[in-house]
Amino acid sequence: MTAYTSVIKAGKYEDDMIPKLAIHAFRHAFERACASSEVLYVKNQKLMRRMQNGQETAVKDLSQAYVAAGHLPKVMKRKKKLEETV
Repeated sequence: MTAYTSVIKAGKYEDDMIPKLAIHAFRHAFERACASSEVLYVKNQKLMRRMQNGQETAVKDLSQAYVAAGHLPKVMKRKKKLEETV
């Protein structure tokens, strides 16, 4: 099986819009899921259950499962490629 990938060149505006569009798509999918079935998700370090009628109940406290992320790098940088001049 051969995988096909295409390279799409996007400008700065398109690159800046990707996170916003992802949040919008996730929110839309979450609302559709809540309308059709029971959904489990995390809110304020608690596992929540949301019924189809909109009622929310706390299932479990997850605050002990969270760890501090202070030791992780804040910004990831790409190495610049050196171009050879002839």
